[in-house]
Amino acid sequence: MIHALVEVVKNIKTAAEEIFKDKAMEKVETYLIQAGSYKAEIINYGAMIKSFYIDDIDVVLGLQDYDTFASERGFLSQVVGPFANRISNAQFEMDGIIYKLENNRGSYNIHSGSRTFGKQFWSAVEKTDSSVTLFLHSPESAGFPGDIDTTLKYSITQEGELKLHYTMTSTKKTPVNITNHVYFTLGKKDSREINITLPADSYVATDEEGIPTEITSVENTEFDLRKPVRVGSLRNGYFDHCFVLNKDAIIKAETDALVLTCTTDLPGVQFYTAGGMNKKEKAKDGSSLVPFSGFALESEYFPNFPNRPDFKGKYLMPGEIYETETVYQLNRK
Repeated sequence: MIHALVEVVKNIKTAAEEIFKDKAMEKVETYLIQAGSYKAEIINYGAMIKSFYIDDIDVVLGLQDYDTFASERGFLSQVVGPFANRISNAQFEMDGIIYKLENNRGSYNIHSGSRTFGKQFWSAVEKTDSSVTLFLHSPESAGFPGDIDTTLKYSITQEGELKLHYTMTSTKKTPVNITNHVYFTLGKKDSREINITLPADSYVATDEEGIPTEITSVENTEFDLRKPVRVGSLRNGYFDHCFVLNKDAIIKAETDALVLTCTTDLPGVQFYTAGGMNKKEKAKDGSSLVPFSGFALESEYFPNFPNRPDFKGKYLMPGEIYETETVYQLNRK
């Protein structure tokens, strides 16, 4: 009897969650921005990049339909904030106060947990043919101090640039490390087939959980990506590391037909080849989201910097306006 009652309650809870998810997804809106032979689709849920086209070629890995956005437990194509990447032990100390976070993976916090910016609906505040500006008010929650307002302007140019310009303010001092978790494919089904050039003399070494241990040289290691190299020829193609960018670095990912460059004013980029991807959801083309289905170039400050004063990071102060920009540029060869 008790077992049956528990099952009924569980079924009611599941049904309610599905109804809530369906109602929430009714709010999803897609914004098309375009210039010349380029176009991109931006979604208000998570401020996602749904697609990025050159002519009829879409180079972004995305989910098949809107209904899967809320149920997908990763961070596919979402804006990650206020803090991207890992914070060890799901806590940090700032000015003598310990801030406890959600330990949403193992013992640590990754990508700000379940209340990350990518799981929220953003508001469109301005739209032109070639740009859309989204806004999110994030009340103090999830352990991070301060009410944070974030504006993200996506713009596209006739030269194939997709620009991401972030502006942030906070009511309290708070660590920020915002990024976009868009995955690219460049028309390939396997990220190990991509050639990568990543101008970084050093990278952030990690332990088995991906928690940073030290910044070390790439010299004479399989992390030396300073010259063009096929991803699959190193480390069996598995990368999930922050690279310390050289000055004026231009990151380049290439196939035989396309080239994608990435530039940023931030000191690092997390190069992730999706070796751990294994999702029940389907990609836009109906294929399975299996390991190495795409790759991400996540511009960022260094992971876990609130617990590592020797790492570059950013603390947003009350009254301060913080801005950062990352640009992805797509071209044919």
